[in-house]
Amino acid sequence: MSEVIRQRRMQANYLDCGGTNKSPNFSLLGVGAKTLDESPAAQTKSRKYVCDKSATKSISGYDWTTAFEVDQIREQDAINYIINIGEKQLVGADAETDYVIVDLDQPVSGESSKTTYHARKIRVAVEVASFTNDDGEMGCSGNFLAKGDPVEGTFDTATKTFTATTEVA
Repeated sequence: MSEVIRQRRMQANYLDCGGTNKSPNFSLLGVGAKTLDESPAAQTKSRKYVCDKSATKSISGYDWTTAFEVDQIREQDAINYIINIGEKQLVGADAETDYVIVDLDQPVSGESSKTTYHARKIRVAVEVASFTNDDGEMGCSGNFLAKGDPVEGTFDTATKTFTATTEVA
């Protein structure tokens, strides 16, 4: 049995770059993206009961973020969208969008389309932390900060359409 480590290229990341809730405009965050490091950051709670010597711990929630570092390739819609948030110093809803993580190694079985995969959609606030200079080439770094729970579903990479498969509360 061969055990293969999953390759980063098997996960595609899409950012809604200014569409509407009914008709989002998802753009691939690929060329120009140097890092997209997901951190679920489980939050824990601990309680010690009188009958136990040791504490009982549990997961009480998550403080999800994805750190990003990109080259300023303005022709890439997703990167241009992020840079505009930082340059214009947008706040509140103006700095929020939907972020979709697509698992290209998990195609949806039974689909007639060969372009539909398992995906998670997360509402995020886009935190632009810095505009960097790498020997004269401009970059940008920051974080996608989760707003609420992820929505599980599928994503068609040809039509750039997300379809939820779980109830949204």
